[in-house]
Amino acid sequence: MKKVLWALDIPAFREAVRLLEESLKDQVQVVGVGPLYSADEVLKLIRELEADEVVTAIEDPCEMNKLLSSGVQPLVMITEDVAECGSREECLEYESKGYLLLEKEDGVKVVALKEFLRVVDIMFQLVEPSEVHVHDEEE
Repeated sequence: MKKVLWALDIPAFREAVRLLEESLKDQVQVVGVGPLYSADEVLKLIRELEADEVVTAIEDPCEMNKLLSSGVQPLVMITEDVAECGSREECLEYESKGYLLLEKEDGVKVVALKEFLRVVDIMFQLVEPSEVHVHDEEE
């Protein structure tokens, strides 16, 4: 069983936990800590809670780089937009079908949870090499 730090602003609902277990190919114990926005906060709680994994929505590339540089490969929740409503009451039919309702300043967004992926699996990093090197085919 893996202990997973849930650092999001939404609760770990049943379908999310099921998909997380499917993604990790293991049972999970989710520890909700609310949304975290800095790598230092995440790293501190990973150590304190002895978490094996972390689900986060950190958008700052510098903070994400700190996590990756520390050996942490966070998971992110991949969603698909389904609908938008003016109020939560207008969206109740979606909630009963298992969709996630996200309240925004201008209404409610309905999303379908698709999967969890590691940040390193979904991002492309183009960086300058730090050392001069020669590829075999260039020799």
